[in-house]
Amino acid sequence: MKKLIGIGIASLVMLVGCGNNEEVVQPEEDPIEQEEAQDTSTDDPLEFVNKDSEYDTLIDAANEYEILNYYVSDDTDEQGFNIYEDGDFTMRYALVETENIADVDAEGNKEIQILGEIINDTDETYYFMDRMLIKTDDKEVAEVEFGLNGAGAADEKNKFIDYFWLEYDIPESFTFVLADPSFKGDFQDAFEEENSPEYVEEDFPYEEKYKEYMKQHLVIEEEFHKE
Repeated sequence: MKKLIGIGIASLVMLVGCGNNEEVVQPEEDPIEQEEAQDTSTDDPLEFVNKDSEYDTLIDAANEYEILNYYVSDDTDEQGFNIYEDGDFTMRYALVETENIADVDAEGNKEIQILGEIINDTDETYYFMDRMLIKTDDKEVAEVEFGLNGAGAADEKNKFIDYFWLEYDIPESFTFVLADPSFKGDFQDAFEEENSPEYVEEDFPYEEKYKEYMKQHLVIEEEFHKE
């Protein structure tokens, strides 16, 4: 009898095991959504140079720049900006070393760039061509190339991108100089008119006097170094 019971139980187990031939389908897990790669490029110079920004490259026409170093002074703020104010005129700017990473002929070129914005709430235009320059620690002097691209017009605010063209290596430090951008006319013409007629005489120390004259018209003369 025990043998028969054992056989019955074994048969029942086999029937239960074979009674359901349906394939057990495991529920699919929800597919993991891949995060879209965030675009970290911008064409806004303020977003590009602001240290708190999420953007790390600047698109400028066919060029794409990344920042290698900031140049700072004792007055540079935590975001990398410097401020020049003259009444209702404000210029906020950053000085940086950049590298061009675009697939163009200039790829790999390194520059000292100045980027920022000007808010001119006056009725007078401010000028930067032939008035803004750097003197490097290697004694090279370079003027801003495009005069901040016209920024500084009366009763306007504008963002700007510009650079200092260098023949030698990128410096560790430099002196940043700006002659009064609100000055109307040409400094040299004004100097010669002020010193006429003596400036044409052979013994007139023209170069020395002119340097003194320009020194009086500087509104920025500040040392910057790599951070």
